[in-house]
Amino acid sequence: MTQFNDLSQVAAHLRKLGVDAHQEFVYCARGGLEGLSIGAEFFPNWELNLVENREAVARGDFDAVKSRRGADWSVEPPRRGRES
Repeated sequence: MTQFNDLSQVAAHLRKLGVDAHQEFVYCARGGLEGLSIGAEFFPNWELNLVENREAVARGDFDAVKSRRGADWSVEPPRRGRES
């Protein structure tokens, strides 16, 4: 499985491909979250590493990642053990 451990390096690679990408940290109720800003959209690292997003991220298809978000999507990771 592809893991994005160095998001600054991933962002630099995406910029070379012409994508407006930057490593970013956002702060929320549970603390700071690392992720990528692609254009005006933030993609937290936990979302980038979801199995169902693996192929889309590898293709650089962040619209596909965004389309998988539910109506109740939050920048914070889903709590384990709780169903929506």
